[in-house]
Amino acid sequence: MASIEHVDSQRPNNSQQYASLGLYSVPELDERNTIYDGGLEFLVPSGARLKAGVTLRELNNNLQPLRKVGTEYESFAGARLVQPLLKNFGPGPTLARIRLAAVASEIAFQEYRRQLILSLGQAESGYWDLYLAQEQERLTAESVGIAEKLLADNKARVEVGKGSPLEVLQAEAGAAFRRTRMNEARQKVIETATRLGSLYSYVSGGTNALPWAVDAPEVESEEPALSDSYELAFQLNPDFVVRRCQLEQEKIRVAYTRNQRLPQLDLKASLGLNGPGLGPGESWDELGRGEYPVWSVGVELRVPITGGIRERNEYQAALMAKRKALVGLKEIEVQVYNAVDAAIQKVRLYRDNVASYKAVADFHQKLLEAQLDRLAVGAIDSKTVLETEQKLFEAKVAVVESKVLYKRAQLEHEMICGTLLKARDLETTRELLSARTTARLTEAGYSAPAIEQFKRAAVADVNRALTEGTPPK
Repeated sequence: MASIEHVDSQRPNNSQQYASLGLYSVPELDERNTIYDGGLEFLVPSGARLKAGVTLRELNNNLQPLRKVGTEYESFAGARLVQPLLKNFGPGPTLARIRLAAVASEIAFQEYRRQLILSLGQAESGYWDLYLAQEQERLTAESVGIAEKLLADNKARVEVGKGSPLEVLQAEAGAAFRRTRMNEARQKVIETATRLGSLYSYVSGGTNALPWAVDAPEVESEEPALSDSYELAFQLNPDFVVRRCQLEQEKIRVAYTRNQRLPQLDLKASLGLNGPGLGPGESWDELGRGEYPVWSVGVELRVPITGGIRERNEYQAALMAKRKALVGLKEIEVQVYNAVDAAIQKVRLYRDNVASYKAVADFHQKLLEAQLDRLAVGAIDSKTVLETEQKLFEAKVAVVESKVLYKRAQLEHEMICGTLLKARDLETTRELLSARTTARLTEAGYSAPAIEQFKRAAVADVNRALTEGTPPK
């Protein structure tokens, strides 16, 4: 720190001051002084405030002409220590704001992870929606092909006198129904692809090609372990980590407000050297010789008249906020337990459904092949074949839906456990995120001063949040 102060003072001397001046007695003192002060101030973890510096006083008054001297100078170099003994003593109160800022930074980082997980989960869920729509269109096209082949066979049999027109009408109705269903499936593909494309600013129309899902869902034989999932969720789930950090914040506030209820008892000590002289150089020389030391030590006690009502109320408010944060942590803990258990149950259920629907689809596939052979010899009618084909189509669609639901259940499990980013090799740290943000701002054309201003604004936002008790913007 550094300061310059000019003092212009006029005051009458009282009887004692007038008499003490002796030969240089004047009725009033007229002085114009300039004080130059510079030094360093430190706050140590114990709560002590230490100031070390130098002071130069340029003295001008109406006594100097009487003594036939000009401007006088007084220099001082020394240190002053103020060590709290009760209130504000120790690293707890001293580092409280720094610790709160560190926890707030962790909360902001976890909120970033949460949004990244939600965005990535939304994108993957949209991808599996697109895959499902594509498979439904493909299966519908296969169904249309079977119905049209059946219609062509019936027409050929009628032409040779081995079939009835009713068989042709049944086949035409079945083919028309399946063509309508295929048009609906194709429209669903377009809508799903467009919705997925909007996540990466895709604009439909023109020569732009629709997004297309190429990776099929794979069903794994093993399911996640329940105990491991719990452990991962309590380590990586952003919502749980945020609640845990909020509880840590309230613990810091409770410790700080508890300390603030104590009386203010400070140990004060100072040590230095004086250097008088008729010029700055002479004054500094006298200071260097160390002939005029000065020191002091004492204790100062401050007790509020009201007994610290505000401090006691703030302490009670901090205790209530801590209990609220603890309840919130317990609440999210129960939610995580239930969500993890439900997600694993879903993974197990849809994995089993895939196998079951595959068995159903295989059965109807074989049944359809047998009925087509029987239809060729006139043992059954087209209606029976179309009904079996419809059941086969529904079973195939159910297989695909179960696979997609299985992947969604896996995705939900990873989001709850907080492992989605790690599994996709997208997990990051605060340091890496800061470096990437700076690099992106630089690439966007922001200058170094603008980036520093952005950082200062972010720090100010965190400090505001700490003061007002609201989350950072």
